[in-house]
Amino acid sequence: MASLSLLPSCDKDGDDGKETKSKSSKEKSSSKDKSKSKSDKSHPPDDNPTETSQAIEAFTGAHTRLVWAKASQPHEGDTFAQSDKLLLMGIDTRDGKGERAILSKPANYSRPLLSTTGEVILYTDKNTVRKGGKKHYHPVIYRTDWKGSAPVKLAEGYAVDCWKDPASGTEYVFAVSNLKATKGLSLEGDKLIRFPLEDPSKVEVMYDDTPITPDNVQFSRDGTRASGQFPWPHSGVLILQGGKYTAKKITTGCWSGLAPDNSGVGWTFDGEHRKVAMAAEDGSKNWYINLSEAAGMKGSELYHPRWSNHARYIVITGPYAKKKGEDGSVINKGGGSAEIYLGRMSETADKMEAWLQICHDNRGDAYPDAWIANADSANLKGYTIPTATQSGASVIASSWPASKEGLLFFWKDRTTLNAFATRDGAKHESVLAGRDAARYGRMGELLLDGGSYEAEPEFVKAAVTHLRTQPAATFEALVLPGQYEGTAANAPLTTIFNGADFTVGEDTGHLVLVRGATAWRSKTALPAVPYHLAVTRSAEGFAAQVNGEPLELDSLPGGGAKPGPETLTFGGGWNGGLLQVALYDRILTDEEIASNAHAAQARVSTFPSAPQRVKLSGKLTESSPMPTPEGISPYTGALVAHLYEVEKIHQGTLETKTVLVKHWAMLGEKVVQGFPREVGKTYELLIEREVDHTQLKGERVIDDTTAFDQEAWFDVASPRVAP
Repeated sequence: MASLSLLPSCDKDGDDGKETKSKSSKEKSSSKDKSKSKSDKSHPPDDNPTETSQAIEAFTGAHTRLVWAKASQPHEGDTFAQSDKLLLMGIDTRDGKGERAILSKPANYSRPLLSTTGEVILYTDKNTVRKGGKKHYHPVIYRTDWKGSAPVKLAEGYAVDCWKDPASGTEYVFAVSNLKATKGLSLEGDKLIRFPLEDPSKVEVMYDDTPITPDNVQFSRDGTRASGQFPWPHSGVLILQGGKYTAKKITTGCWSGLAPDNSGVGWTFDGEHRKVAMAAEDGSKNWYINLSEAAGMKGSELYHPRWSNHARYIVITGPYAKKKGEDGSVINKGGGSAEIYLGRMSETADKMEAWLQICHDNRGDAYPDAWIANADSANLKGYTIPTATQSGASVIASSWPASKEGLLFFWKDRTTLNAFATRDGAKHESVLAGRDAARYGRMGELLLDGGSYEAEPEFVKAAVTHLRTQPAATFEALVLPGQYEGTAANAPLTTIFNGADFTVGEDTGHLVLVRGATAWRSKTALPAVPYHLAVTRSAEGFAAQVNGEPLELDSLPGGGAKPGPETLTFGGGWNGGLLQVALYDRILTDEEIASNAHAAQARVSTFPSAPQRVKLSGKLTESSPMPTPEGISPYTGALVAHLYEVEKIHQGTLETKTVLVKHWAMLGEKVVQGFPREVGKTYELLIEREVDHTQLKGERVIDDTTAFDQEAWFDVASPRVAP
């Protein structure tokens, strides 16, 4: 254990926090000790435990305990706690031992947790097996204590939080169960369960509407709210209703969190891994806090943000720095430099006041949790959980669709938790995977000018089977044509939607419908402004309506007779966008179509006006490294931030001499054409302010420039990926 450093933090205006002095314990370890530790899997004892404990308690003002996972080998890191070579670390400021390994044997100590009393230590062994190119998990939750007692198996699952019922006094362990096998790094299970800490045999299912990601599920003091991801990257709040939780999506991002009081204040980590998007009152209030302002981690990427049991104290790891010569994400590659930080938030949760660096060694740290005595009386000021319980179903607008009867697929927009139930009562989530340069647009739409989106086959088996075997079906969408999106003109015969024996396309501005060997084409051209499209299929053929009005069709010979795909595909050479997409196992009535068309036009009326656009020539002066598929996992796309010196403005106005621009550099795990770029070279840029592109919230961003505090702009030129 090396010196602990108290670090001042600044608010967004640059004002210093209350703490300005640095405190440190005596320097740890002679060079001989350090050399010895390089080949020793055990962790060296804290050479100044009293000073360690005093520094922490001076910062928190109370008895404090911390636990975390640490790499057993020097200069190594394990950001996602995948290996079985981790150490279970802890500090109890009242036991006189300082920083130490709780258990001597290296193992997979994934997400250590402290009970509400701070006495019990929980961790999960993920029992990872690699098979068929995927990681298969069989997680088991274990219990130990500060004496380092032999671990006791509690239950199967991945532990995420401990919560004490204020009415009964029962302490519960919450866990995510049945983790899905995956090639990536993001975990998700099929349900959230809980069981009493002292009686793990009594398991209750608390949420199973959608898959759920473990990072992070944290509960309010009264248990009526919890943070969550449903699954990543759909971040929001769980709302307790009738003994179970329903989900409400608030934003897109990672590492959700919730204050442990009854303020209802929560956060979602942004794509740059430097800030958190704060939210209160179930998302009705929003603001940002920069977490990377303290000395030692200023401007660096951070990870594992988590609230302690005290509303004003949080923990995090960082800074993340890649080894020389490595490409990709510093989160994946740079875990060896990550240390534990304990942070103090202001009473109104609008800024960080100060940070205390806990660890100072050369072994990467991960998944910290902290407990502070007497935290039950700590509360953030100015916020309360809404007294009128909001339904988690509110994420689906009541005005659309007019009826959910017979839904086979449902996707409203990127901001919505796109969950629905089929006729048999089975719960589904519409999971889409982007292909090539498909991405989300400014309205939260599927922007398809550079690629397509495909539904995950396992989630649409029932829809594909119905389309193959039954004639009756309806497809509808709010269509944003290429003329509106500002994309290039469409080539002939492009695809808007393709299901089994059900294809919707466009040919030189006219609607084209294909079933088997027969095709239909609209007599009149489609609108050049956003419109509602409904296409019904029966045994006799197709019918179509635009904005609730019939569209006359001509039958054409020579449709393709190829079998349809085993999934649902949106886009295929078509330069437009889609919102409010639904597929039904029946033919909607004219009244239902008219109602849905009205809802679509009502939404169009709320679209924001086009933002300021600037076209310029700029010389690249600072660049960020290119992403790699492995480096950005579980993301499949990433933006890079580049700094340009403005040479000439061709359109619009720009007051600054330099401009920070974020470009798509990878989409669908493929490199975007024109990247990487060369420092010193001049490039033509078409940009709009990033603040006007809310669809970018939560996207992975790599920014190694020195201009991370400068206003960011977004490259709106249509990207294409390398073949």
